[in-house]
Amino acid sequence: MSRITKRQMKEDTFVSSMLRAWEWVRGHERMLFIGLIGVAIVVALVAWGAYARRQSHERAAATFADAVMTFRTGDLKTAEDLFAMVVKQYGGTPEGAYAEYFTGKCALESGRNLDAVQAFDRYLSRAGKYPFFRDAAMEGKAVALGNEHRYREAADTYVELAAKTKTNDFMKTTYLRRAAANMRFANETQRAIELLSGLLDTATGTDRRDIEIELEILKG
Repeated sequence: MSRITKRQMKEDTFVSSMLRAWEWVRGHERMLFIGLIGVAIVVALVAWGAYARRQSHERAAATFADAVMTFRTGDLKTAEDLFAMVVKQYGGTPEGAYAEYFTGKCALESGRNLDAVQAFDRYLSRAGKYPFFRDAAMEGKAVALGNEHRYREAADTYVELAAKTKTNDFMKTTYLRRAAANMRFANETQRAIELLSGLLDTATGTDRRDIEIELEILKG
């Protein structure tokens, strides 16, 4: 009786394993087929989702660009309608956020200050993720509040803007001087003096002289 070699044992084990695997596949053909269909569906859905998002972004960008061009021509009503469309249909995109800012700009330039404040606030609530127009929106909000004689709120907005500028760091002095002016209109003379006095340390030339004159007027 011949002995079975290790190689033969390995070959027998391999063949047995293959046969068992084949039998299992034959016994579970339906389950495997359904599983493969499920994987195919998931892949198709992921691909379609990516395509749909890309198409949505392209449409949002195109509509937003049309709205900005219309805004620049001075047709504020049509521009505002287009920006509203972007917000409604593509609110989750960057264009949807920036459209809120431009909605505020349209309202401000149309003299609708309260609508402007609301639109700027809606954009500012998302400015952490989409900060490009953050400083401009804060400034627009302050202007609208001042137009409505809400001087203390306008001043506080300018102070906040000066403390946390994102893109307009060179405007800090201007923002604080506007804050002081609004404080004066709000009969907050001492606060206006404090704001202007804080600028003297860094002001030079004619800017320093202008601030000194303003302080003399405020102090009487």
